[in-house]
Amino acid sequence: MLYWEKHDHDNNRHNWYAVTFDHDLLGDLVLTRSWGSLGRRSRQHRKQPIGSADELRAWLQIIGAEREAHGYAVAAVG
Repeated sequence: MLYWEKHDHDNNRHNWYAVTFDHDLLGDLVLTRSWGSLGRRSRQHRKQPIGSADELRAWLQIIGAEREAHGYAVAAVG
């Protein structure tokens, strides 16, 4: 799991974004993205099938770059 947070104290906005990956019931690798506001349950999530470990690494790099570009900082890796 990768987990990012973004804090905008001036506007009292505190957001999070998480990425997990696991195998589904058929054994296929699936990437799940979830996001929302801190202190609230997940508002959105998106599941995406992944073809290989290399494709997973590429997606994690893309998502990480996107989150950093939007002001998020990594808060946990696990």
